[in-house]
Amino acid sequence: MNELMTLARALGEKLKESEQYKNFCETRDKCKENPTLKAKLDEFKVQKKVYDIESAKGDENDTQLLDAISARMETLYSEITSHPEMKAYNMAEENLNILLNAINMTITSYISPETLTCEKEYDDYEDGVEGGAECTHNCATCKGCH
Repeated sequence: MNELMTLARALGEKLKESEQYKNFCETRDKCKENPTLKAKLDEFKVQKKVYDIESAKGDENDTQLLDAISARMETLYSEITSHPEMKAYNMAEENLNILLNAINMTITSYISPETLTCEKEYDDYEDGVEGGAECTHNCATCKGCH
């Protein structure tokens, strides 16, 4: 078990050196440092909390208040998700998740090969191509790596 934990720590350190992780951290920090975006995110959290409190009242809740809060939350959500720095962050997060999923599937293929149809490692996952075929990183959809 100790050897496995050592390997896991080493993998974690290597992941920190990856472009995907570095880009994720950079875009996350830019979002946190942007005062406009931060204000919208903070307001969204407050609106959500008030909405949850009011809607928990059941039959005694103020439907007009809930409608107003809901409308404001929709506006904030749209503004937040359309912000260029948030779009970059979401893309960076998606790319990091693709890398982590590819690593997890590679490990899983060695400990549970009967559940996977594709045993090839995911060396070229960034390109979305495995052996010349489109790779979905979901071996259930795999037509083969060769």
